[in-house]
Amino acid sequence: MKQDRDLESLLGYQIDMAHLTMVTDARATLAPFDITPAKLTAMLLIRANPGCDQTALGRALKINRSSAMKLINYLAERDLVERRPGRDLRTNALHLSAEGEARLTEMVARLRESDRRMSARLTTEERATLTALVRKLRQPRDAAKRQKTTADRVAKLSA
Repeated sequence: MKQDRDLESLLGYQIDMAHLTMVTDARATLAPFDITPAKLTAMLLIRANPGCDQTALGRALKINRSSAMKLINYLAERDLVERRPGRDLRTNALHLSAEGEARLTEMVARLRESDRRMSARLTTEERATLTALVRKLRQPRDAAKRQKTTADRVAKLSA
C-alpha cells in the first residue's frame, strides 16, 4: 500500500514499523523455545536483578501487576523461573531456575542471530549510531534536560 508522505516523515511511525519488523522475526526465531521476546526480556531482567519481585519486574517491563503475574506464572510453569520467599510475606523473590539459566544462553544466541539478520543492511558504524540514537530517545525527557543542565554547569565551572 502506498504510504502517506506524512507517515514517511514521522519518526515515531518509522520506529514503530522497524520495531514490528524486528519483533516479527524475533518471535519466529524464539518460537521453537515456546517463548516470546517479552518473556525473554523478563528472564534477562530477572537474571540481572535476582530476587526482584513481580511489582519491580512489572515496572521495568511497563506492564501492570496482573500481566506481570501471568508472565511469571507462564515462566514458572515451564521451570524457567522460581519464586522464593521475598522480603516479606506478601512478596516473592524471582530467580532464574537452573533450567532457565541453561536455556537462556541458547535463546539469547538465537535472538542475536535474528538481530544480525535484520540489521544486515547496516554498516557497523550505522548500527552503532542507530543503537546510540535509540538509547537517547528512550531516555525520559527530563533526564535529557538534567544532562544538559549538568553539562552547562560543568562548562561554566570550567570557564
